[in-house]
Amino acid sequence: MENSVEYVFPSESQAYRFLNTVKHFDAEELKVKYGRSDRFVAVRYRYALGEFDATLSRLDDLARELEGEEAA
Repeated sequence: MENSVEYVFPSESQAYRFLNTVKHFDAEELKVKYGRSDRFVAVRYRYALGEFDATLSRLDDLARELEGEEAA
């Protein structure tokens, strides 16, 4: 099953840092790109089957560290 989420950040530099960090996450079929503008980052990945998938939790934690939040 595929999951997609978009995060918004106070500045382009924070969004860029998030985007570059997430690119190195170990997640199946991971796709990371800018979203609506250069302050938004869209993330898509496929849930790991048969095990607990902590990818979304890791994304949320990293976004919080960079003063970002999930976009509405």
